[in-house]
Parts: sequence; C-alpha cells; structure tokens
Amino acid sequence: MTEYFNEMFDGGQVRQPYSGLDGWMREMPSELRAMKQAEAEALFRRIGITFAVYGEGGDPDRLIPFDMFPRVFTQPEWRKLERGIKQRARALNAFLLDVYGRGEIVRAGRIPARLVYQNDAYERAVSGFIPPRGIYSHIVGVDLVRTGPDQFYVLEDNCRTPSGVSYMLENREIMMRMFPQLFRENRIEPVDGYSDALRRTLASVAPAKCDGEPTVAILT
Repeated sequence: MTEYFNEMFDGGQVRQPYSGLDGWMREMPSELRAMKQAEAEALFRRIGITFAVYGEGGDPDRLIPFDMFPRVFTQPEWRKLERGIKQRARALNAFLLDVYGRGEIVRAGRIPARLVYQNDAYERAVSGFIPPRGIYSHIVGVDLVRTGPDQFYVLEDNCRTPSGVSYMLENREIMMRMFPQLFRENRIEPVDGYSDALRRTLASVAPAKCDGEPTVAILT
C-alpha cells in the first residue's frame, strides 16, 4: 500500500492551514469550478504560457498544468523552506566553483571523477574560469515534495534556465483575477517583487570594470 502525506486532511479532519480553503472549495458549485478551469486554460493559451514537448508528435506546445486549488504553507513553514533553499543554492554554486576549479570534492573521493568530468553536461571550455563573485547559477529552481508535517524532500535542482518562474507568476495573476475574494480574505505572500529581485541579483554580478548602473539583459 502506497503511503503519502495528505496536506489538507489529518485523520479525516481538515488541517488548520487549509481551514479557510475547505469552505471556499465546498461552497463552489462543480459547474463553476469547471467553468473557472476552462477560463484559466483559455487565458494561458491566449497569453502564450505554454511549454514545448518534442518527439511525441502533434503540436509540441502544451498548456502548463493548472490546479486552481492552491498549496498552503504557514509562515513558519515557508521561512524554514526559504532558509533551506537559500542554503542549497549556495551549496550548488560552491559545487560548480569546485568542479570547474580545483576539484576538491572529486579528489576527496566524495564523487567519482567519471560522474563529473565524463558527463555530457560538463563544459570543459569553462574549466578554470571563475565568473563574477563565483556565481555560476544566478537562479536555482528546486523541486520539492512534502512527505510529512515537517518533512520535505528535493526531487531535483534546476540550475539551467528556470523558465518555470513564468508559470508561477502567471498562475498567481490568473488566480487573483478569477478569485479576488480569496486574496482579500487571506494574508498571502506576494510574488510580484520577483522581477525586481531578479534584476538586483543580475546587477550584483556585473563585471568589476563596470562603471555606474549596469545594463541587464535577459534572453527569453
């Protein structure tokens, strides 16, 4: 029997963080739920929030899966996750700095050399190169799964272009448009400061000889 953690229910009772959403869900007629789901998917299609799947035939552009029922984290839970994710981002950059530099983790026998240096993703042309402030991955996408009240596991780390952030931003925008009362009645952490945070992050790694305000460009 497969066991999993039910984020909303505990022993048949609604967990406290989901108490408000439980009433919101129960009061929504199934017809309205279906209509809102179709409305959200139509908005995603119109705006162009899709991702490409190649090699399966047909139209490679697929709509991002949209679940209007949100995951809920209390502020202490989110603060704990935030600390861990920041620590992980620093660790990943330290790892990249090492394997493109002295390779201490390989020499210490922690990771077999073949897994690093014979990996197709290892860019030999970058070996010995240290980017500004030693930061190789300015944005890290961490995929998480919750397995218990206080337990989370990382499924994978994405140090490549984190296109998924656009889905997060558009998901919030569409949810606010469709269910404004949900946001009026609950204290929800905003996400609209992401672009400012991204700009500050990229500006912070400007070359040392950069005079004045750096010009920041993002390739989409």
